[in-house]
Order: sequence, then structure tokens, then C-alpha cells
Amino acid sequence: MRRLQRKYIYANLEKLDNLVFAYGIDQSDFVHGIKRLPANLVSLVGVDDNEHAVNAHTGLNVINDENEIRRYMLQSHSLPVKWLDYDEVGDLDFLTATEIAELLYLGHMDRPIRSPFNYKLRNRYVFLEQRNGGIKLYFYYISAFSHILSAAIVRHTLAAYRGRRMFMRSLSVPRVPKAILKQLVALMPDGLFIYFDQSMVRQRQLLVPVHTETTGNEIEVFDPARGGENRRTHNVATLKFNLNSGTWALQVHDETAFEPHL
Repeated sequence: MRRLQRKYIYANLEKLDNLVFAYGIDQSDFVHGIKRLPANLVSLVGVDDNEHAVNAHTGLNVINDENEIRRYMLQSHSLPVKWLDYDEVGDLDFLTATEIAELLYLGHMDRPIRSPFNYKLRNRYVFLEQRNGGIKLYFYYISAFSHILSAAIVRHTLAAYRGRRMFMRSLSVPRVPKAILKQLVALMPDGLFIYFDQSMVRQRQLLVPVHTETTGNEIEVFDPARGGENRRTHNVATLKFNLNSGTWALQVHDETAFEPHL
């Protein structure tokens, strides 16, 4: 699938469903951010007998090898990638016809009929790539997303640095500190934007604007396919990376944006 290169990160959190809508984040960020890769994956779209094994009970492609899972997540695909993990190799064989139908519905409609988490599969993640280049991610433990966000920020920081011809030496970018990630995640219910396409370098610091979306009283999930001309965002902070010391900082401009949501 040919992806539109996005030089920003967008993340919106629906707390009730443990669901994150995101752009500028991909499977490579999942691989590099998550503490431990899933043991088994089942694909929710298409069936390729030549590429991956097929589970006879569900008729769906499965990947049960860690190296193959890593390769699958890091390679390009012609179709949107949609999968969920499961705990043991034989777990799929215990699904009822109704539960299999629910998996197919999830892959086709990008939303679950009931919960995206099946007690028989004991899955922790659901990854649903969208045709507009975004992803929908369900997390059993929403705290896991902060590690993926950190990996995405590191990747975008390196890309922003390499895009500036004035810098010739290599750059090592460490993970974003937990305290800063916690602040950024706190903005996600309002729609978090990290604009690397608007970044600048001042006094050997990469300065990246951090915004939240302003949509009045109505909650509306951002969709880049509709264009950005009507996008209304509010600058609430600046993410800083010191190119000399390799340290992160977050300069807050609007304290109220970081207050807990009721």
C-alpha cells in the first residue's frame, strides 16, 4: 500500500473503548515501541496461501513466529494491514461461528460488534490500518500506546534532522522521557497534533509545535482526507530536542490544556 508521507503526528483517544485514532504512526513504531511483540497474529483481511499459514478453523492467515511477525510489521503491503494478536497457537480453534463472524466484521467494518478483546484469544491489541493512511488501535492496556508514541516521535525527529542539509553528522535520538509522554498523552482526548512539518532549529534545539484540535462543543475525529484548510488547532506547548546534549523538554504554553478531563 502506497502511504502518504505524513510529517506530523496526530493521536485521538477514546477512553471508553481504549481506542486510539492516529496518523503519522505506523507498524514500525509499534515494533520499535512495544516492550514485547505479540506471540501470534491473525490477519483480518484477505487470505494469501503462499505468504502465510492459514488456520483451518477460521480460514484466516496466521503468523506464529516472532521473526516473521517482525518482518510482517516492517514490510510494505499492497492492502491495508489489519490484525489482532492471540495468546496460544491453538486458541483460534475454540472460536464459535459467531465469534469468527465477529472477526470478519471487525476486519471489514473497522469496528467491533461487541468488545475488540476476546477472552478465548486473550488479545491485547487490534491494529486496523485505514485507506487514508491512518490507523485505529485498540489497547487492552492503554498505557502501552505511550511507548509507540515515543518511537514515532523519535522517527519523525530523525527525519526532520536529516531533512536539513546544514546538519551532516549522524544523530542519536533517545526515547522520550515518561514524564513528557504522560503530558502528551493527557492531550489526546482533545486530539493531539505534533507538527514536525512546522519544526525549526534555534540555538541547536529542534523546536516542534504541539497543538490540540479545537472543534467547539462537538467531538470530531480529524481526517486528513478532508483536507486541512478547515482544521482548527491551538498551540499548547513546544516539544524541544537539544541536538548537542540529546535531551528532551516540553515547554508548556497553556496549562489548562493539560488539566485532567472530567
